Amino acid sequence: MQKIIKFIKEVQAEFKHIVWPNRDTLIQLTIVVISISIIVSLILGGFDYLFTNSLNFLSNLTKPQVTVPETQVPETDIPFEIIVSPEPQNSP
Repeated sequence: MQKIIKFIKEVQAEFKHIVWPNRDTLIQLTIVVISISIIVSLILGGFDYLFTNSLNFLSNLTKPQVTVPETQVPETDIPFEIIVSPEPQNSP
């Protein structure tokens, strides 16, 4: 128990030596960190986009091109209706 108390007292003594930044410096450094995070995320997103599209392009080159004949769908004059039935109510 004595070691724990000694450790806590040493931590308190070290906290007195810390020089905390003032408000202006803190705001400036926060803006720098957020700006760098946004820039890095845009760069990584751009690389992801490029790699994804290039791999899709390369995979489409290796697939054989199969043409499927178009089928004719008969036109109808009947409009479609979506009917939603009410949910059953639980009676007590």
